[in-house]
Amino acid sequence: MNIETIGDVVAWSSKFHSNLAGFIEASVASSTDERAKMLSGYIADHERQLAKTVAAFDHVESENALGTWCTEFLNQQPLPDTSTKDERWASFSAIELMDEVREIHGQLIALFSHLLSRCGATPAADMLEQLVELEEHQLMLMAHSANRLEDL
Repeated sequence: MNIETIGDVVAWSSKFHSNLAGFIEASVASSTDERAKMLSGYIADHERQLAKTVAAFDHVESENALGTWCTEFLNQQPLPDTSTKDERWASFSAIELMDEVREIHGQLIALFSHLLSRCGATPAADMLEQLVELEEHQLMLMAHSANRLEDL
């Protein structure tokens, strides 16, 4: 996908969350750690819901926000790849799985935060601020649930 505008970032982010759900499920499917399998299912469901939430930005935000150009950062930072299954994930414990998910979401938060820092007071800034808050909040919910799973 060629990402040039904030609207492209929103579309990419929605697709990324959807792909991440499938990636996690496929990568952890052969795990012998039942907690990791349970957590992967929870995270995958959460990622699918997050994909729908992010996709909604494309319908409610103004063209001024979505049309803002953002190629400078994206040319310097590779985006996480979840296009193929990673067998390494099948050996992860629930804690390691959550650490990997936390790292991936951290990259997305860094992307949105950087773009936000470049926008000034524009409609795109408001939307990016909402995306940062959404990512941070959803990551917090997933981490909280992972911690409760560990308490069992």
